[in-house]
Amino acid sequence: MACLVPPFHEAAASPWAAPPLEALPQAGSVAADARAVASFSPGLVPPFRSAPRDRSTFGVAASAWFGSRVRAQAEWNWLVDDTAAGAPVSGPGDVRLGTAVRVASTGPLRLGVGWEAKLPNAKNEDELGSDETDITLGVWARVDKGPVQAGLAMGLAVLGNPLRYANQDDVPMVLADVGARFGAWGFSAFGTAELPTALNPARVEAGGCVRAGERWFVEAEGAAGFTPAAADGRILLRLGVAGSLPDTGRGE
Repeated sequence: MACLVPPFHEAAASPWAAPPLEALPQAGSVAADARAVASFSPGLVPPFRSAPRDRSTFGVAASAWFGSRVRAQAEWNWLVDDTAAGAPVSGPGDVRLGTAVRVASTGPLRLGVGWEAKLPNAKNEDELGSDETDITLGVWARVDKGPVQAGLAMGLAVLGNPLRYANQDDVPMVLADVGARFGAWGFSAFGTAELPTALNPARVEAGGCVRAGERWFVEAEGAAGFTPAAADGRILLRLGVAGSLPDTGRGE
């Protein structure tokens, strides 16, 4: 339901930052959505890997705003990797859980913090995952002025476990977007960057998204990579349904 995807995080919006194109519920109510997602990213190099692969993902995700203060998200994907080294491999991807929390607001500006946990479900042997739990922590800001929105988020992804494989890496991340909603239509442009570290190269991409529908919605997204480790490109399609519970009158 939100057109923003960091390069190593296929098929859904980043759970630790409030995304664009989502209408916030009133205080005391809950707005939720569920969606099916499919994407294709040729030339992707995942963290701690050296060889590119064409990755397809097929997944499901759900998120909910509890009032306008807390957003929670969960997602899971089935991965298919095609490399020049051999036959395609496929299997379950990692479960991802995350929360974004608004901590302050003034006028159209919202400020918040967030976290994300990537669980070690995908197989390291097939290079579909890392067999490690990764944690991302970040801060974010959003401005909502009429139909126009803009956002900026900065985070740190703690990848790996130094006590197990001695390969922990701390990757700084920057996410930016601008968008607008006009009734049932939404449009956004975004850029994402993972800065280079001693163990991982930079991954930078930019793209755009079009959303159609309100209760039932579809989103089509495209992006291009600007560094060798980022995917050469990415196309993504989301189909989902959104709804809300009535206002309880209790505020936040």
